[in-house]
Amino acid sequence: MKRMLTAALVGAFVSGFVPVSSAEACDGNNCKTPHTAAPRAATPRREAPSQGPADAKVTVEVWSDFQCPYCAKGGNTLKQLREKYGNKIRVVFRHSPLPFHEHARLAAAASMAAAEQGRFWEYHDALFQQQKELDRASLEKLAKKLKLDVERFNRALDSGAYDNYLDAEVTEARQRGVSGTPTFFINDTAVIGARSMEQFTEAIDAELAG
Repeated sequence: MKRMLTAALVGAFVSGFVPVSSAEACDGNNCKTPHTAAPRAATPRREAPSQGPADAKVTVEVWSDFQCPYCAKGGNTLKQLREKYGNKIRVVFRHSPLPFHEHARLAAAASMAAAEQGRFWEYHDALFQQQKELDRASLEKLAKKLKLDVERFNRALDSGAYDNYLDAEVTEARQRGVSGTPTFFINDTAVIGARSMEQFTEAIDAELAG
């Protein structure tokens, strides 16, 4: 990862950072916390949920929050990218549950409980489809709908099995200057917010051709 972040994208990220509530913190195409550091690319966490070969020429790392409306749009874009590029790219999901989204962290833990059963991406897609229903009962209902082992799923949530994992995610996000969701890295280039499919394909095609 060698290229510098583009000034335009960094500028879009750091402008207007004075949110004080959930409504005010989500504006334009992302949700954000007060922070002014530019986001920095790094090698994605090995154990993070991913799709595509580890040695793919292009890695798309996304930092996301299941309660963020713009992350739902970003999740749909990811799905289109996976369909378009197949094994030419690797997609890595990172958790950045924002503190003003009351159900985001529990939903993140639930997604990892699903990942434990090999069903992360199905659960990921379903969570974004039911963003207004992320309470515990709804998460359990979804696990049952997807035919997960619900008893095992509940044990993971009750025991806090993924607390340390999510704490590490939040710490890394802060250290790397990731405070808006969604934040994408296409190799070493940051793309902030729910951008158009064209912007993503342009950046990915450039990396594949490089």
